[in-house]
Amino acid sequence: MYSVIPRLIGFKPAVMLAALILVDSVSCQVCSEADLSFGLGANALEPVDSVATADPTGTYGVGITFKTYCSGDRNLTVSIWYPATPADGSSPYVSSGGIVGQAYKDAALDSSGGPYPLILFSAGLGAVHDAYYFYIQNLVSYGYVVTSAQHLDARHANTTTNVTLQLIAAVDALAGNTNDAVITTYTDWFRETQYAFTYRPQEIEFNLNQTLALADDASSIFYENIDTENIGMSGHSLGGFMTNVIGGGAGIYCDYVMLTGEDNPENPLLADVSPCAFDAIKDLSSPLALQDSRIKAIIALAAPSFIVKRQIARSAANIQIPLMVMTGDNFTSETTESIQKLVYNNSQGPAYWVQIQDADHFLVGEAYGLNPNVALKGDEDSVNFADKAAVYMTYSAAFFDYYIKGNTSALEALQGTHSSFVEDLRYRNV
Repeated sequence: MYSVIPRLIGFKPAVMLAALILVDSVSCQVCSEADLSFGLGANALEPVDSVATADPTGTYGVGITFKTYCSGDRNLTVSIWYPATPADGSSPYVSSGGIVGQAYKDAALDSSGGPYPLILFSAGLGAVHDAYYFYIQNLVSYGYVVTSAQHLDARHANTTTNVTLQLIAAVDALAGNTNDAVITTYTDWFRETQYAFTYRPQEIEFNLNQTLALADDASSIFYENIDTENIGMSGHSLGGFMTNVIGGGAGIYCDYVMLTGEDNPENPLLADVSPCAFDAIKDLSSPLALQDSRIKAIIALAAPSFIVKRQIARSAANIQIPLMVMTGDNFTSETTESIQKLVYNNSQGPAYWVQIQDADHFLVGEAYGLNPNVALKGDEDSVNFADKAAVYMTYSAAFFDYYIKGNTSALEALQGTHSSFVEDLRYRNV
């Protein structure tokens, strides 16, 4: 999740997570409290006033609960969404962004279809963990447990105050080069955190491990209710990039000859700097060191790339598992289409491309897409919102049903065109 309008900044991150320990947030004495207020990175935003999102289309009710983990200096909060039987008369959960759906806090888990496959979700840069209400609750309604972390950047990612860089980012965005626009806009944050590699992979892996551990914890409602052998991953924007790398195994190669400036982490124009210029990548044992082989299929929502552009095709060729790329068609706010198509076209497993008409980068995270105070988002998100959300819901549920659950009846939904808001549907290696 990104905005190409620079905002106020003022937070220097602790760039490496220590070993994390599960604790009650009240007894977490050595950690600073996680900031769960609504905003877009370091930019505070007013939530909308109880705006209803699109309804889930599956048969299960939806519950949501929260876990807090403690690192050496801060808390990490995650939300876990699960099939549930809400109590009569209970009120649905209102997200931090003011979105209301059909999830119910701490509702009784519905074990009738368990154990349920797990979907690991990673939010976009600066996006809070519960900003993707309709997308997540819909997957749960089809019989999945979904876990989403409040990443370090969710309330701390700072934007540049350098006027020259602000102008460069604005020009890039207007030219459709939003991939570089976001890197330039968040120059300070990405340089400090080495393209987020100093914390995002650690948070994602830890969240996955802790959520899977609940399946073996007799005191947890998830005991024997999570299918630990069938795991998918999805993510938006920065989370989509991490989905490709961690879930899909997109390689990060550093064996090529770098051009002038690519190897300099202090290059003022960070968009020209290779991740291989940073120690977090130099120290990896192999180009595939971040891949998690437990993940069986992935959906990347509007994923940018921080890999040098001439290396993206080579990187994507390592994606052997089923991949779906979903993106909107807004030229100036959605992630650069050519970047996403390089990943789709060069992945080696079954691959799907779904482009949604009249949708920008923020629609899938409706806490931002329906919030009028988000700068430079398109004006189209609130128009026919439910119909466009239905495209995300239909194809994501069908994809995971087919490739995670092995439900062959999902193939018709997966490969059919069901809406006039499907701008472009294609698939290969299937």
